[in-house]
Amino acid sequence: MKNTLIRPAAAVLLGILLHAHALAEEPRAQHGIKEDEPRTGTLLRRDSVLPFSIPINRSYAQLSADDRAKLHDWWEGIREGDEPPFPEAGLKPILDAMRKAQAKLLVNGELFLIAKVDAHGDVASVDALGSPSAEMTQFAASVMFLTKFKPAVCSGRPCRMDFPLRYKFEVTH
Repeated sequence: MKNTLIRPAAAVLLGILLHAHALAEEPRAQHGIKEDEPRTGTLLRRDSVLPFSIPINRSYAQLSADDRAKLHDWWEGIREGDEPPFPEAGLKPILDAMRKAQAKLLVNGELFLIAKVDAHGDVASVDALGSPSAEMTQFAASVMFLTKFKPAVCSGRPCRMDFPLRYKFEVTH
């Protein structure tokens, strides 16, 4: 009688361990965002956010050494061993917000923002160097102000550094 009780308990324990292992695995790298629903006449969802050179669904700590090197290329003159600021939750929440705003505002053109991130990871100010509309600039700046960043690291200590955000908006039919 004991054996029949132990086996189901062992099976349940094994199932729990396998489920926990599956949850602990890192999510697959995501470089872009697909449309929520395919367009009429197709089953394929098109890119609504074009793929980036680095995964957008990972924090800085989760990026590979190769991905970090690609990210460092966004800054001119960043010194060896220094780290740029980076959104704590990765780029995906910012890009997803831009995608949703585009669905409402329907603008064409490139948005280029510079967020000044302080040594605590908070955005102190946002400068727009290019934007398709005043409404999109205001929305995007608000998203940046609400984003918590991993602060930059200069000579081993947290420091202030700019974070560039480029996004090209295009109305497609």
